[in-house]
Amino acid sequence: MLQRLRATLTWVFHLAGIAAVFTTLDHGFPARATLGFVIGALLGQEPLADLWFLLTHRLSGARLLGVSYGRDRLLWNGTVAGVPVELGLRPGTGLLLRWGLLPSRAPRLRVWLSATALYSLHAGLGVWLATSFTGVLQGVGIGLLASFVLHAVFWRPSSICSLWAVFVLPFRRDALAHELWAPGALRADRLLTAGRIPEAAALLREEASADFATAHLTPAGLALAEGRYEEAELLAAQAMENDCRSHVPYLIVGMAFVGRADRGEVTRERAGALLDPFLVRLGINDRTLYRGFLPTADTARFQNDPDTAVRVARPLSTAVSSPYWRAQAGCSLAAALIATGRPDEARKALARARRECPGLARVSDLERMLEKAAPTTV
Repeated sequence: MLQRLRATLTWVFHLAGIAAVFTTLDHGFPARATLGFVIGALLGQEPLADLWFLLTHRLSGARLLGVSYGRDRLLWNGTVAGVPVELGLRPGTGLLLRWGLLPSRAPRLRVWLSATALYSLHAGLGVWLATSFTGVLQGVGIGLLASFVLHAVFWRPSSICSLWAVFVLPFRRDALAHELWAPGALRADRLLTAGRIPEAAALLREEASADFATAHLTPAGLALAEGRYEEAELLAAQAMENDCRSHVPYLIVGMAFVGRADRGEVTRERAGALLDPFLVRLGINDRTLYRGFLPTADTARFQNDPDTAVRVARPLSTAVSSPYWRAQAGCSLAAALIATGRPDEARKALARARRECPGLARVSDLERMLEKAAPTTV
């Protein structure tokens, strides 16, 4: 409910900003200043914080796990300085930066200093431009100040690039307790995201005795990849108990239900019964309207609607995400294609999933399903 309210209020803020621009134009506010306002508001919402994080994240003790820009169909993916990078076909509003904090001296202080410097720069630059210049630069300053207000009203809890880190972090001694990753675990997460399952498993074994929390979702993701579905559910549930605000543990639990059904450990009816209320708790009441969350495709298949499953899974199998999750989506697509009696297309989807993530246990499970289904399909 809170997330829906925040999204609604954000749109209200944007509409109010648009109305304010038109009102100022109508009342004779200089067009150049209005243009600057739009530029400043856009820069202040995400690009300024993204640039600051890219320049200073190592000083905060953070390390990048992955970077992506753009949406929908994947245009390019690769590695830059050891960090997985993906570009989408459609431009997005900003970079998506996945990061983890390494254990370091005074981590809370370092994060607080970085966040405070960011927002001091943001507000200070806005005030300076708004009071010292005219025209476009003055408008940029006003736009930066408007976006600063937006950050103040709609800060993101537990983000080191938010006002949470400025005003809340100093007073919570254990605020970063579950954010510290052992160095090997951080590297393992990069490998797993890239679909390199055996290498990720080897690194996690090396870090099993580390004092700091390994990437709490990486062991769960690895268990899911290797077909240890009950263990994946347990580890993801532990991440939720540790106040993890990411959607990933929910995704892992949902796909563990799916994997157990595809392997035959539970019936599809039972998996569907588990998934449906699980999705409703996340606010996904209509699977046809929420196509960015993979388990919705398999829910449709379990409810005897494989055509919807194909429509949901197909774009996810080539979307900007990661090789690991594209492979999972490819498996969901293959399972839906098998259910619709299209074995040749299912084989192609599985072959692509295997290329994206060699060693993914679900690929082998679905290949066996395909072998059983192929003689009876036309």
